[in-house]
Amino acid sequence: MKPIHIKQSILILLSLCLIITLITSCEQEQLEPDLQTAPGGGTISTYKAYTIDAAPGSDVNGRVVFWQDNAGNTLVQLSLYNTEEGTSYPSAIFDGAVAEASATKLEPLYDIDGATGSFSTSKFYIISDKEFFASLDTYDAHVSVLLGDDIVATGDVGMNAAPVAVGE
Repeated sequence: MKPIHIKQSILILLSLCLIITLITSCEQEQLEPDLQTAPGGGTISTYKAYTIDAAPGSDVNGRVVFWQDNAGNTLVQLSLYNTEEGTSYPSAIFDGAVAEASATKLEPLYDIDGATGSFSTSKFYIISDKEFFASLDTYDAHVSVLLGDDIVATGDVGMNAAPVAVGE
């Protein structure tokens, strides 16, 4: 090959590389995120809330709320006042009314973080039984919050108490 042809070939290749670089380096269009939810999604408005009263000798109290999500799961949210920072409070749903003082656990819930008064693991405890929320009014149970072996707050739910708030 003649040196002139080699120089021309190199010049053509460099020109092509430059053109490709210019074409591919153009600024891409920035799309804005779509912040709207799908119809029926992103909103939970069906719930039943019950009072959690302080046990004798305690001032810990609050509310337990049972939410029904769009998939039919029941989400349990427990919010307490007067909890102590640095303390973990186990909680659970127990059989029967508070007055019966049953120690039979029906559903263990997450521990309560004393700094926030809420579940330490997640905002909601999920009960995946699709019939739970619909049968809550006939559920014979109560929620108790403990500190060690002592109950510090408790409240009836289901058939043992009328909800203090209901959302449909």
